[in-house]
Amino acid sequence: MTDGNEELKIIMVALRGMGKTSLLAAMHEEFRKTFDRANLDTWVDDNNTLRAIEECKSVLKNIDAKLENKVTPTQPKDNPWSDQGFSFELGSSGKKFMKLRFTDPSGEYFNPNASDEQRQYVKRQLNECDAVVIPIDATALMQKKTGKVNNAEIGTWHEEKNSSQRITQLLKDAYTNVKSPRLVILAPVKCETYTKTPRDAESLLYHVRIGYGELLNFFKSDSLIDKVAVVIAPVQTIGNVVFSYAKTDNDGYTKFYYHKTPINAPYEPKDGDQPLRYILLFLINVFLENKKEILKKEQENLKALTSELGKDKSKLDNAKREFDEKQKLLNERNNTWWLARAIFNIFDDRESRYYTAKEQFDQKQVDFQETQSNVETTSLKVQATQEEINAFNNALYKFAIGCKNNDGFAVVQGHKWFNVPQSIF
Repeated sequence: MTDGNEELKIIMVALRGMGKTSLLAAMHEEFRKTFDRANLDTWVDDNNTLRAIEECKSVLKNIDAKLENKVTPTQPKDNPWSDQGFSFELGSSGKKFMKLRFTDPSGEYFNPNASDEQRQYVKRQLNECDAVVIPIDATALMQKKTGKVNNAEIGTWHEEKNSSQRITQLLKDAYTNVKSPRLVILAPVKCETYTKTPRDAESLLYHVRIGYGELLNFFKSDSLIDKVAVVIAPVQTIGNVVFSYAKTDNDGYTKFYYHKTPINAPYEPKDGDQPLRYILLFLINVFLENKKEILKKEQENLKALTSELGKDKSKLDNAKREFDEKQKLLNERNNTWWLARAIFNIFDDRESRYYTAKEQFDQKQVDFQETQSNVETTSLKVQATQEEINAFNNALYKFAIGCKNNDGFAVVQGHKWFNVPQSIF
């Protein structure tokens, strides 16, 4: 948790060897630039997942011309619940407002033969995470044995590599009772060959819609259409590579081969910021919606407390006048001759009324000070919440400016979660 704020969670979902870590590395490569432009500060935890991301980037930066030295797939853990993921905090002017956690579990957890514990872990993560990122092997989707797919065709190896039916079933199982907004990003990777021209990119987008038609139709159901946002965002996870050919081994496993163009091309991922931008637009909008509700309640509470403070002040003033009057009468009595004072006290006990008035005045002071303290505390909460809203409202504009919505990118569902406010608080 961050200063009492909720933690927002993102999970990468794909079978082993699909490029989840490579996609996360491409996104991480854009972190500093993306957040700096939005005037947001970041605080990053140094943990195993971050080290895996850096190791992945190191491999990709030094990959050979034929891409033969591959990234090592994420290994399953003895205890999947021990995976802390990659987390970072967002804020402004030194204040932390939001914590995001990316989880990059082993692809083994998504296999049909995963252990019961691994299956339970996946179901719970999918159920609890605010956003799901699904890497898609673009080559498997877009290639057939005789070349690129045409029209409504789906690649020969789509199901073998992408397991779209398996992914669809996992999400169907997890999204049976969704209460809060969710984001699903379909992210074609290894897509350099299929995004060379705007026409190529639109063809890739079209085929993603076909290849994941069952999943997209599920998200359109009455119970989910207002809860689940869906985005298609292709990422060139290496850059400067093209598909060469596919080869199937004796066990029936198909391997894709690529090469760099030119052969000395550097590691230069492209559009790694796009899933990150969409995730942040979505999560910040959800965050702001919650914060605005909190701000509304805090403002209503402040208004009620301010009114109560006025009433307490009036009661305190009345009690003060009553106390002053009783104190004056008692002082007058105490200044009379002692024998007369004793006689007068028998018929008119000014001392008892003085102490009663003093007790009431003291209590009204306590009530007033307590309400005043509540007003000050609530006022600070309103101010702090307003600062968070201001900072993230401004960030929304900056994130939205660079968001792509054509050339293969599309918001398929849930446009309201990517809106930018018309005015800044």
